[in-house]
Amino acid sequence: MNDPRGALAAYTRVTQLSPDHKEAYNYCGILHQRLGNLKEAQAEYDTVLALAEAEKDDVAKAAALGNLGKIVATRGDLTAAEGYYQKSLKLDQELGHKEGMAADYTNLGNLSQIRGDLAAAERYYEQALKLNQELGRKEGMAKNYTNLGILADTRGDLAAARAFWVQARDLYAEIGMPHMVEKVQESLDGLDD
Repeated sequence: MNDPRGALAAYTRVTQLSPDHKEAYNYCGILHQRLGNLKEAQAEYDTVLALAEAEKDDVAKAAALGNLGKIVATRGDLTAAEGYYQKSLKLDQELGHKEGMAADYTNLGNLSQIRGDLAAAERYYEQALKLNQELGRKEGMAKNYTNLGILADTRGDLAAARAFWVQARDLYAEIGMPHMVEKVQESLDGLDD
């Protein structure tokens, strides 16, 4: 988190030492994406997808599809992104992989929000929140509350936005993510302006 370039170098070294290490390639993709290197991130995710298909690892395949969806969404191809997200969701549902399903619903919610379909975005975020609550995943819950707060703010429901963001801020504080506490607090402070 604090040294993405250093982490990228370390994970790249892992892939050199162990060329079939899907998790290392996935982290390389995430780090490249964080650094704005979309072409490199896509190549890493494509490698994860190929390895997952060869090993019949549907959990890794679903994760790779979701990450590829984020890449094409960032490039503005929302239709292709939705296709990736739906494929990922289908796999995760077949596997009963709730953590993956929560990520898929969040991605589909983000996509719906970009398209201006706030009702669909809300349904997806609520599905993700329910799964994250069942799993006790506080970071996932905090992300979902943050997104629900953004929707409420967009609709002009400032009381609901505040309630969601307070829940998100408190969860981020509980799990020790001060940079996210600060980010959500900025949104809360913006409600007072």
